Amino acid sequence: MNRSSEPKTDSIKISEEVIAKIARSAVNNVEGVLGLSEQKKCLFPFFVRSAGSPVRIRMNGGAAEIALSIKVSDSCKVKAAAEKIQTQVKEDVQNMTGIAVTKVSVFVKDIVFGNE
Repeated sequence: MNRSSEPKTDSIKISEEVIAKIARSAVNNVEGVLGLSEQKKCLFPFFVRSAGSPVRIRMNGGAAEIALSIKVSDSCKVKAAAEKIQTQVKEDVQNMTGIAVTKVSVFVKDIVFGNE
């Protein structure tokens, strides 16, 4: 059998964790943003457990939808920072992976004041 007539089955797969790492990196480069905010779920007054990752990726027809939970400083211009995150995450993920990003949602979950 001639190997050149066989159909190509090569493929490239990029894990959601790689996309999440790229998004994390983009968040860390925005002024006034202190990083990602771990989501906590209170079960009882003494026990707190993690409710999930602060970066969530949903693949939809080969395109990514990304949701990020962040914490900001009290001097942060929140709207401008969130818009910068949306732009930077979308550009970085698309440039590094070739995967289209259709949506970047930013949730501000915490604010840290200078005296905290």
